[in-house]
Amino acid sequence: MQACSPLESAVIVHVRASASPFEYPVCFTSDVFSPMNRDLRHLIVQREPDVRHRVAAIVDRGALAAQPELNLHIERYARCHTDALDLVAPPIVQGGGERVKDDAALPSRLQAYFHALELDRRSILLVVGGASLLDLVGFAASTMQSAPRVVRVPTTTLAQAGPAVLPKSAINAFGTKDFLCTFRAPYAVVCDRRFVETQKTREKVFGLVQAVRAALLWDEGLVDWIVSHAHRLVSGERDAVAELLQQSATLHASLAATVPNEDIYGPEGPLAFGAWAADRIELHTERRIRQGEALAVGIALDTTLGALHGTNTEAERESIHRLLERLGLRLWHDALGNVDSEGRLLLLDGLSERSFGRPPHVPLLNGIGHGVIAQELREDLLREAITRLAYRDAHRAHAFALA
Repeated sequence: MQACSPLESAVIVHVRASASPFEYPVCFTSDVFSPMNRDLRHLIVQREPDVRHRVAAIVDRGALAAQPELNLHIERYARCHTDALDLVAPPIVQGGGERVKDDAALPSRLQAYFHALELDRRSILLVVGGASLLDLVGFAASTMQSAPRVVRVPTTTLAQAGPAVLPKSAINAFGTKDFLCTFRAPYAVVCDRRFVETQKTREKVFGLVQAVRAALLWDEGLVDWIVSHAHRLVSGERDAVAELLQQSATLHASLAATVPNEDIYGPEGPLAFGAWAADRIELHTERRIRQGEALAVGIALDTTLGALHGTNTEAERESIHRLLERLGLRLWHDALGNVDSEGRLLLLDGLSERSFGRPPHVPLLNGIGHGVIAQELREDLLREAITRLAYRDAHRAHAFALA
């Protein structure tokens, strides 16, 4: 028998995937669980209007604290639309916040619950809560073979500004934020402005940093709008906040529809702008700092680095810093200056591993509104950027003390 060469024995099958596999509605509404509001019903029955849909609901404990009647409103909504919705169990309550994404046991517990309810691919899983809970439940659901259809109802400014509309769900692992991730899109997203109205003003503003970042990345005109309306935003004015959230969510949705996943979510992608440093600040403070606060510091750091690299100008850096400060945000955290026993910045921990052996690169602003450009992260420039932020913070603190 004559041996076949490897080339002669090989069988190659080419698979062509859809260029854009994600298609789902994002709805902006008010009082979504009012029986008179048919938006949620319409979104659930959109593909199968003649079917009574089995629905399970999970509610963020923080959202329930802000609206104690929330679970009752969900049950009432299902009763009023019983011809289309079959609520298979009372809504369950789950804690939120970034710490829930650190608990490796939670996805399995949720999956056991979904299994007990016999949820399948035609069932609806309604998730009402902040960005972290949406991530956790979305990850647990999407890693099931019979993954139910997830309808997200984000309840915070941070979630509505962008994370809730992106076609991904992730949890933390091995000390790394969003290390485990799936790219299964939600069935629908419902942004209800009434939830945001129950947030405290400072919490609203912290979440709006996501929207500021989106504008800096992709829409110079929106940046100008934010500058013009900063006084309304910092006070949490309802209409101004709702307008900015809708604009930001639309920008994120457009990005997801047009840019490949690897270009969005990678360590050098636009969503890592400001976030790579914010993630480490959160980690080194054991999640004691809010995500929006950390992101503001991360944006300040990256725009300072950008000025040193020349990707954004000093004038752009100063205008961005002033905008963040007008929104009442501090551009410094002591974790920025933390070092190990050898004097190396802890901010650099883990970056080499994410860069697969080559020098770490981070995305820096390519001018306002024009995306990012990856630059090698030089420790000397990072130290200089940190020194400048520390000086600015100390100068502002001194000025306030004299006022």
